[in-house]
Order: sequence, then structure tokens, then C-alpha cells
Amino acid sequence: MRPVELVMVGAGNRGYLAYGGFAERNPTEAKFVAVVEPDDARRARFANAHRIPGERQFRSWEDLAGRSPLAPALINATLEGTHRASTLGLLAAGYEMLLEKPIATTPRECLEIAAAAESQGRLLQIAHVLRYAPFFLTLREIVTSGRLGAVVSVDWRENLVYWHFAHSYVRGNWGTSARAGPIILTKCCHDFDLLVWIFGPCEWLSSSGSLTHFTREAVGPEIPDRCTDGCPIAETCPYFAPRVYLDRLRENAASFAVAAVTLDRTPEGVMRALESGPYGVCVYRSDNDVVDHQVVLMRFAGGLSVSLTMQGSSHVEGRTIRIDGTRATLLANESRAEFEIHDHRTHTAERITTARGVGGHGGGDDGLMRAFVGAMDGDRGDAVLTSARESVASHLMAFAAEQARVSGEAIELERFRRSVA
Repeated sequence: MRPVELVMVGAGNRGYLAYGGFAERNPTEAKFVAVVEPDDARRARFANAHRIPGERQFRSWEDLAGRSPLAPALINATLEGTHRASTLGLLAAGYEMLLEKPIATTPRECLEIAAAAESQGRLLQIAHVLRYAPFFLTLREIVTSGRLGAVVSVDWRENLVYWHFAHSYVRGNWGTSARAGPIILTKCCHDFDLLVWIFGPCEWLSSSGSLTHFTREAVGPEIPDRCTDGCPIAETCPYFAPRVYLDRLRENAASFAVAAVTLDRTPEGVMRALESGPYGVCVYRSDNDVVDHQVVLMRFAGGLSVSLTMQGSSHVEGRTIRIDGTRATLLANESRAEFEIHDHRTHTAERITTARGVGGHGGGDDGLMRAFVGAMDGDRGDAVLTSARESVASHLMAFAAEQARVSGEAIELERFRRSVA
């Protein structure tokens, strides 16, 4: 069987490591035949890894859209701010598409993109990778099996390790809502998608949260704009950039955080990048405005109560989940890939550990790619769990949560959907 030919649009970390990595590990399933990337070094890195000739390397998606399709499908891993224009343009150019989440940065743009794919008869799959991860497949199986009885309440925590939050949501691409959208969308659209997938539709929500720590007021005027400019609290600050990124380099030379800073994976290369690039800026002197903690309270169909907490000050990365049912309580820990089911009648606890899949997101990245490639080979049934139309529903929950946070008012979801349609 010949591999499915693909075009990579956006060859940053996700494009190169997750999607490009899948093709390198599975050459009989997927093959990249063209690449679009404005950064010369990142474009060359991807092209070299996949042996893409110069005439099939492009700086912009418009260059690709202006010619006949070079493959039946592409992966759009550009930043959120470009999703509307690039997705609509490339769908119109004749490509089936796997689109990185979030779909877009406004509710109406999300609806417009989903409608365009449907009207043109194109496959548009959204990269909600966690539906394909063994951990969350097991979680859903436990809930839907009835072992917990009727589910009464869910406490779902999205814990970001402190340095990852600072890397992505203070110094990085997702630190300002005007550029990328609110963090409850960019980080937690995964969580809303999983909640809808496991528990069904949400009827009502409220939210609170704020930016309290990563502000200019958190430190005195003696703190410089950059960590490399002689910071007087370098020894005690957990966010001191040279220590953060050199530690990541020592732990794993292929770290996504280091790859975002520089392609020169040497201590000298990292330090040069920190002296001039965004990842060397003091976390208290950045232009960030997204909240550093937020709680969303939800009521799902049937009266189920759900709380979602997102916070960026954790000692370890990963979701922790508690689900209380009428027959048992489930405790789940994503970072350890472990479950405990505490039975109310027998007072016994069963422990379950899931296998960690190959690739990122606990195997979810490879599962997503395998589903998309399978869809291109004709399997467009159950393998595709994350169509654009289905994903819009969970995206609207994120937008509603942000509106609720800003306004201080509870929001009825069906009314919100009608207001943005």
C-alpha cells in the first residue's frame, strides 16, 4: 500500500516533531511531498528530513494555494491568527485538511470554517489529539461502562508545570489574547472537547479567573527587562530563563521548549537566543495578558456538575481528575497514566495503569495522524473522532467561558450558540 501524500503547512514544533515525526516513523503510511514555512531555517529542517526538493518548498500558504494541488491533503499547523484565511484558502484550493486546534480565534470564524468545509465536501479534521490517547480512551471506557453508576460530579484539573506556563503563555506565542485568543481556548479546548465526548452536551456555565502573578507589579523597578541583563534575583527566581532552558537542554536535547528558543541545541546557541529573543524576556516584563488561573463551573445534561480548573503554577505537568458516581469514585492521574476505582459497596480499590503510546500527548499524536491517514484511504467512519462540526461545539464552550469570566455572568449555552451563529 502506498503512503498517503501530504503537504506540511507550518513547520514549527508541532509540524516538525508531531506530524513530521509520525511520517518518519511510519513511512508506509504517510509521506510529506511539500512544505510551507516562512522561517528559512525551519523550512530547510523539515525539507531535509523529508527529502523535499526546492521547487516544493514555499514561504507562504498563498504560494501553495495559487497552484494545482501537490497532494490530496495537508496539515495546517500555522498559528491560530492565520487559521481563518489559510484554512478557507486551502480548502478552496482543493485540499482535504487536518487543522491544528483551536480552529480559529473567534466563534464566528470557527463556524465559518466548519461551514466552508461542509459546503465544499472537504474532510476537515481538528487536532484534538487527546481523544486518541490511551489514557483518555480508558477514562471514557470506564465512565461509559457504568462501573461508576450514575455520574454525579466531576472535578477536572488542567495543571501546567510552572516553567511550561511561562514558556508558552507568558513569553511564548500564546501569551496575548489579541494574538492567539484567550487561554481557556488555546489551552483548554482539549478539555472541553473531552468533557463533551465523555459526558455529553453542556447546558450552562460560569467562570472566574485573573492574571495575578506574571505582572510588572509583582517585582520592583530594579528588575531588568531581560534575564540576561544582570537580574539581581536570578538565583531565587524559578523563571530565570538561562536556568530554565539549559535545564531543559540537559534533560532532553529534543525538548519542545528548546526547539522553540533555537535550532542550535548547544548551551552557547541557547544563550545567544535568550539574549535577543522573546524567551529571554523577564516573565514580569513581558506583554502577556492571558490569565494565569481560571475556573469554569458547568452543568451538563441530566444535572451533572463539572468543574474545570486551569492553573499554571504546578510542580508537575498533567491533568488530575476525580469523578464521583453513585456506585464508585474514579481518581485519574494523567502524568502517571494511572486510575483508581474506589467501590462504594465493597470498599475496595482497583488500580489500572495504561500503556504510554509512542509520540507526543501520550500516544494521541500518532493516533490522530493514523486516523487522518486512514480517512484519506477511505475510512471516514468511526476513525475520525474530531470533525470540524463536532469540534465547534466544544470551542463555543471555551468562548462562552471567557465571556462569563469577563462579564461575571452565567451563560446558557444554547442562547450563546444562537447569539454567535
